[in-house]
Amino acid sequence: MKPLKLIISAFGPFAGQQVLDFTELDHRSFFLIHGPTGSGKTTVLDAMCFALYGDTSGAEREGREMRSDYAGPELTTEIIFDFSVGNQVYRIKRNPEQERLKKHGTGTTTMPAGAVLWQRTGAAGAPADAENAKTVLASGWRKVNEAVEKLLGFKSSQFRQVVLLPQGQFRKLLTADSRERQAILETLFQTELYRRI
Repeated sequence: MKPLKLIISAFGPFAGQQVLDFTELDHRSFFLIHGPTGSGKTTVLDAMCFALYGDTSGAEREGREMRSDYAGPELTTEIIFDFSVGNQVYRIKRNPEQERLKKHGTGTTTMPAGAVLWQRTGAAGAPADAENAKTVLASGWRKVNEAVEKLLGFKSSQFRQVVLLPQGQFRKLLTADSRERQAILETLFQTELYRRI
């Protein structure tokens, strides 16, 4: 999977919309997400995981807990994530359950959680806007999760273990002695189950 574009709206510390266009890094073999504490590095990973699987990178928070405390009730918390697998380009849009302003009258109403996965017919470098032709592959929380698992070959927990290294674990891994490194890797890959067998 190659990330192409991530649009974060009213998610985590971001009250408004943030757009990360990874296609600007196409000439790079790899890139590093870095910055000071609290700058939103983990939120980027949380947003990708939430878009794909409906949970966060640490699986410690539910989607509805990721709504920005700074977002006004008129804003919808949602993630739009464009990515490619091989030569195919996909777009996923997911929103958690959240309170929204009523369309008529005063007060709020509960907006249900939603998810849609499309396959785009444009090329991998094409603009990822709503006008590009798309085919809906799955709609609804459970069906999108199943389609993503089939597409990527990972369940959420496997994706977090193999693709994402939790914040802070990398530094520990680099500076640990061999015994500590073994313990960290056992924690990262949750090998306790296999030890008990």
